[in-house]
Amino acid sequence: MTSPYSDLNVMYGGRPAMTKADIAYRQIRKEIVEGTLPPGETLDQEALAVRLGLSTTPVREALSRLESEELVISRPHRKTVVAPLSFSLLEETYAVRLALDPLAAAFAASRATDEERARIKELSENEPDSNDPIAHLHHNRRLHREIYAACGNKVLIQILDVLWDRSDRYRLATLKDDSTIRVAKDEHATIVDAVLEGDGRRAAELMSEHVADSLQRIRETEIDS
Repeated sequence: MTSPYSDLNVMYGGRPAMTKADIAYRQIRKEIVEGTLPPGETLDQEALAVRLGLSTTPVREALSRLESEELVISRPHRKTVVAPLSFSLLEETYAVRLALDPLAAAFAASRATDEERARIKELSENEPDSNDPIAHLHHNRRLHREIYAACGNKVLIQILDVLWDRSDRYRLATLKDDSTIRVAKDEHATIVDAVLEGDGRRAAELMSEHVADSLQRIRETEIDS
């Protein structure tokens, strides 16, 4: 399954062809991640179809895909709802990320192409100026994906796509704190420096600290579930 962030051209300005189901999936997922559709919200297929200007078929396909990502819950003869936040799933997700994000950063330091290094550098130098948490959520995700996508290991990239997809809703809550945004910027800068300098060991250490800090900030944040 392809993450909505796996094609940065789709998410950030490109215009590749998408099916109607893709359009429905991306929009509904965006609203779930950004909290417009909060945990527990009932998802009426017909109402969503009307609002999105689509038929119910692509909306149904989109909800099925979102269910496979554990973002919605759908049961026979019962309502489809936005999945509640699960802190046990969060802990399990971060336990794996703590092993794989540093590994990907280390690989990126030694394997990234000149083009990939240029994109990573550009993203690092162009953090959003505003304190809009949603803008920082998407920029943060884009920067991290550029780093781990430069690892040169397709299996590792696919696994991290899934893990990061599961983390998005939780991370948004922490970005409502201006101090968290500032800390994240500083941490990103040091990680990027290590990657660009080809220091895999340092990149892995910094990424491990960054992911652990992110988890701790989520634990300390009051999140409505």
